[in-house]
Amino acid sequence: MSTHPALPKRPFPWMSVVGTAITAVILIWSVQGTKFNLWVLADGLPNVLRFFKGMLPPWPMDFVTGQLIPPMVETIRIALAASMLGAALALPVAFMASSTVAPNKWVYQITRNLLNLVRTIPDLVLAALLASAFGIGAFPGFLALLVFSFGVVAKLLADTVETIDRGPMDAIATTGATRILQARHGVFPQIAPEFIAYTLYAFEINVRAATVLGLVGAGGVGVLLKTQIAFLNYTNVGIITAVTFAVVMLIDTLSSTIRRRLV
Repeated sequence: MSTHPALPKRPFPWMSVVGTAITAVILIWSVQGTKFNLWVLADGLPNVLRFFKGMLPPWPMDFVTGQLIPPMVETIRIALAASMLGAALALPVAFMASSTVAPNKWVYQITRNLLNLVRTIPDLVLAALLASAFGIGAFPGFLALLVFSFGVVAKLLADTVETIDRGPMDAIATTGATRILQARHGVFPQIAPEFIAYTLYAFEINVRAATVLGLVGAGGVGVLLKTQIAFLNYTNVGIITAVTFAVVMLIDTLSSTIRRRLV
């Protein structure tokens, strides 16, 4: 006869079952809101395949050299200028949006709310509004991405400032230095690598976003892409997509390499 004590009975995993059921209900409810229909998907799939087939090579190389290169360069210039200027504007605001450096709680709260407001406005909507105000071209796209870069870099940098070592800042404060000097010599050296990394991150996003913003007339290669789609030139759409993908991948690789060495 076995003398081993009986193992305790495992309780029924009610929490897991309830959590799974709630997740399933939310998923079904969400899918129903999209009007998802397998029959509609099956009917439209041949059209999608026909579209992508038209985008495949051979591609006209004269289109690349004659029409694609200039707007692609413009897209990169828009993204680069917006990222650098947006990050420069974000640096002092990030200090005020951090409780570590902000002079008082009112400045901290107002700046935080400002950043929340800036990041609430979609860049595509902002670009469309600016294009209607300033006309079609690179300038409204630059302004839209400038605001976007400012909001992203300021928010990320403010959160980084919250985690710094206060020792250098407090040591400088004992000499009677102002808050600006404390931030300049006690805080910025600690966050400089992250600041550069966040700027590069914004640049990566802006190159992609600048292409989309062109669809609303905000300059760059997106304007050319919109025109080719309107005229059903799927071959040109394919080569624009391929070149844009290659440029984005190259920038992403270079930026990621630099950021890994900085942080």
